[in-house]
Amino acid sequence: MKEIGTDFKFDLGAKKVRIDTADLLESLKRYSEKVNGKYFSTIEYDEWNEKIAYSGTISSRFGSWNKALKLLGIDGGRERRYAPEELIQNLESIWKQLGYPPGKRKISKMGLRISESPYKKIWGGVKRACEFLARYHAGKISREELMQGDVTIYRRNTVPLKTRWMVLKRDNYSCRKCGQNPSTNHNVELEVDHIVPVSRGGANVPENLQTLCKSCNQGKKDK
Repeated sequence: MKEIGTDFKFDLGAKKVRIDTADLLESLKRYSEKVNGKYFSTIEYDEWNEKIAYSGTISSRFGSWNKALKLLGIDGGRERRYAPEELIQNLESIWKQLGYPPGKRKISKMGLRISESPYKKIWGGVKRACEFLARYHAGKISREELMQGDVTIYRRNTVPLKTRWMVLKRDNYSCRKCGQNPSTNHNVELEVDHIVPVSRGGANVPENLQTLCKSCNQGKKDK
């Protein structure tokens, strides 16, 4: 942040300057690259001399600090880390209660009530975790193979930070279907989605990616 110079005027009529949303995200992106894409706290960011604004401004614009970071594909914060055993036990328990394979919505509302994120990192998602679990109980894979999962799926589906940033910028940080964005509606969560799924040969290139809000993206998957 700039220091107050000797020629600064304390003008009561001075207007508040609104920093552009793109500039706020650009600042986050630059710091993210500095820490190799790892999660960083508000304290760490505020200590950075090259920031365009303090974390409070960013949190206010996007609804929360973690929501702003999530736009860039950065997860972390206070989310608890679960061991593969815990995740499988949770999945088995919910599956037995329902009588059918649970999806990510059921996972978030039943059992440990957690997001799909930890399942993605080990098996590529809740659906794939169910497939692994079914294969294990059918005697087709070992317990060790079940717990090991398949991280290559997660890596293939994970859009690189630089590419994600290009897509968000191209789409003006708004959902391409409904036009909503988090700077005007804090309840909106944007996701960078594959037009042609990776499972069908889709690539992590801007031409095959689009910005959708969580609601529109879920609606697309439910069809």
